Amino acid sequence: VSTQSTGKSGWKALFRSLRSVKVPVSNGEDMWTTPVFDVVSVVLERDDVYIFADAIIDCVMCLQKFICSGTEQQSTDTVYTDPRIEAHNARLSVQLGLPSLKYLSRIATMLSIMYGLEQRPFFSGSDQIKVPSVGLDGQTKGRALFDFLPYNDDSGLLKVWWIMIEGMCGTVLECHQQIQAQTMETVYSMLRALAIIPGPQFQILVMCHQLFPMLTNWVKRSSRLKWMQNENLESNFKHACGLAVDLVSDTLTSLKRGHGKFDFDTDVAINSLLQHVMVLLGACVKQPLEGIARVGCSCIRHLLFSTGKELGEHLNVVCKGLADACNGSLEAVHLVLIPFTQPARLDGGDNGLVRVYARKDTPSAIAERLNTLTQQVFLNDSQVSLIPGEPLQSSTEDKAEQYMRSYVIAWPAEKMSSKPSRVPFSDLVIGLLAHSLLIQTINDLFVGDKHPTAKQNTELSGLLKVLTPQTMSMLLDAVWDSYEVCIAFNHRPGLRYLIQKVGCLTDHIPGLVKQAQKSYITYINTILYLRINVKEQSKRAAEEGSKTYSHAGLSLESIDTSWEGILDTCLKEASCQLCAAYSLMYSTQGKSSILQRKPVTGPAGGAKNKNNKAAKDHTEDTAVQERFSVNDIEHWTSTVVSVLNMYFDLSDEMFLLLLPAIYPATTELCVNVIDPKVRNLVKSIFERTGRLKGVL
Repeated sequence: VSTQSTGKSGWKALFRSLRSVKVPVSNGEDMWTTPVFDVVSVVLERDDVYIFADAIIDCVMCLQKFICSGTEQQSTDTVYTDPRIEAHNARLSVQLGLPSLKYLSRIATMLSIMYGLEQRPFFSGSDQIKVPSVGLDGQTKGRALFDFLPYNDDSGLLKVWWIMIEGMCGTVLECHQQIQAQTMETVYSMLRALAIIPGPQFQILVMCHQLFPMLTNWVKRSSRLKWMQNENLESNFKHACGLAVDLVSDTLTSLKRGHGKFDFDTDVAINSLLQHVMVLLGACVKQPLEGIARVGCSCIRHLLFSTGKELGEHLNVVCKGLADACNGSLEAVHLVLIPFTQPARLDGGDNGLVRVYARKDTPSAIAERLNTLTQQVFLNDSQVSLIPGEPLQSSTEDKAEQYMRSYVIAWPAEKMSSKPSRVPFSDLVIGLLAHSLLIQTINDLFVGDKHPTAKQNTELSGLLKVLTPQTMSMLLDAVWDSYEVCIAFNHRPGLRYLIQKVGCLTDHIPGLVKQAQKSYITYINTILYLRINVKEQSKRAAEEGSKTYSHAGLSLESIDTSWEGILDTCLKEASCQLCAAYSLMYSTQGKSSILQRKPVTGPAGGAKNKNNKAAKDHTEDTAVQERFSVNDIEHWTSTVVSVLNMYFDLSDEMFLLLLPAIYPATTELCVNVIDPKVRNLVKSIFERTGRLKGVL
């Protein structure tokens, strides 16, 4: 049919009928699929834009229904084990889904061609499509989304394009996993093409309001059990997340290099794009599954170091997201600290009332990996080296059964509190793993492998030159919060003893000493690095006779003298806190009350197990308390030595400048500390102070 009045009436009804078809379960190939796609081919191959415009919305919805046809016979929350139904679903998804993806890609190409026409037909049904009332900056302003676009579109083509990609994003979540990867590739191919036609502004709107909400919803709605039951689900999501970050990197590079050539505010667009992608990656970091948490950390690092130089001042948005993700990864630690009251003195015990529930639902491979990660985050390297590499299969039956349990730590909920009153042990372990990776990223951003006191490192790295003092402070606060949370954990021996039992750490004392050391060294290194750099800038400014000195974006006008004072204060407080705590460890060493625990409810074999025991006999308890103290002192000694060496390696000029911060901390080590390395360094610092002050 070729006339406009009669030729477009039957196609819409036909596609609506095809959408309602339900395919019965069968063992053989469904021969009826070929005629169905013949109908689609007829519509797309006709040289009649009016027929295409009239039927295309129903055609697109029909094809998207075909892509999801392989999931009609299964629940959205379970994985079917019926081999007959699963085989039917897999076969149907290939027979209907793959051809549908090809036709949808073809439709996207046809829309881009029609967009270039001077006169376009009106797309039937486009007036019924509702679009969000927000712009690139997220503000409503009382206008529809496309009112912010510079394109003149009265035909409804952009709305059709919008709803097609919206449906495609939905099919990524709903389609059979047999074709999920191909569906993602099709979606990203469409998104990349949008940068050319209609243009980058439309592409960014689609990414911010469709792609990233879909991916965030995907990661949030998938439970840990669902990830564990299906390996393809995890790999597909990681693939989708990686493609999204690559797309963002390419888009950002294009916008920055074409700055001034676009007829929209590229700065607002870049900020919006970065904010949405950081929300997604932050949600990944908080997932209690190693693979998802790692991909979130890796993508943040990739975004920071691969496109950081292109971002310029927009790098602050990424760093803010990094700080938020770093704080979010400690959520489980903050929760598990709630039921354990921190002792008023270091030699006191904590008091906690908790219950531990156990389920035998963990596959052996996952249980063994979780045990390895538990050792990695809660033990020091010297402790891990003493653990025999015994595979789970060769363990005794009782030990293997204990490993294959999943534990949940629960406590009485606080009144009028919305905080959770339980934490899965896996959430605690994976959160700490992700946190360690993020702290390493912050360290590499600030200092990397450079020694902060080296003479050749007096200039800021390329990325730090564009960070504002506020952003630097935010990252430093995240690192210091990490240190304080780890110290709070280490000062709760009852909690540490509980982790020892739940984590199957046998004779080894768990703690967050390694992470606390890592965070503290990162903090001190960064403070010294920034302080030395600010001093060098002031010196250069004085030599050149100018009032201000700007070095590639970081100027003394933006930092001013208060920033120097803040850095000095932070250095003094951090140094004094470390040295005072270290000295207190020695003063309380050997006392019978040190790190004394009060009983807690221990790990249960199940919710109904009433024979729980929190501790062994008193003799063994006292031995455990002594080992807590000795272990902590041994590992903190290396940190104190590292910090004192950094101070001693400062130039004479910087040493005198920072002496008000260094001297009070060093005096804390004169009374109780007996370690020979520490005492020799303290002596050297005092001798250098006397020599520089002219009293020796």
